Amino acid sequence: MNLALERVIYISESTNPDPALISLADILATSDRNNRRDDLTGALLVNGGRFLQVLEGAHQDLNRTLDRLQRDGRHRDIQILCRNTADHRQFGQWTMVAARISPDHKTEMDQIIHLSSTAPQEAADRMLALVQQQAV
Repeated sequence: MNLALERVIYISESTNPDPALISLADILATSDRNNRRDDLTGALLVNGGRFLQVLEGAHQDLNRTLDRLQRDGRHRDIQILCRNTADHRQFGQWTMVAARISPDHKTEMDQIIHLSSTAPQEAADRMLALVQQQAV
């Protein structure tokens, strides 16, 4: 069994074009409960109808979570932007933290998405900075 720490960054589309705050609260509560159980940490950025998420944890726990996300009807078109081993938890203080990104941050979110496939660590660093500024 491989217990090495991994970091996954993925993007998906909401099935609801404007996820309401109550919907986001439900997503965060469910994620927090599941991530505590599975020893996962991470962050979720929400911009309009798009989700950008970082998850950190053991290989098998990430696989189980990604399988569950594929069946989650609240979003579709999940694209894994990168999946790498990590030497530490970048989002270790959060089982799940979220940031609701204003239209002013759309360019930054697009840049993070673009970076994640070529420079995943830089993308994760920028996500961390953005989440710390905008966390709910």
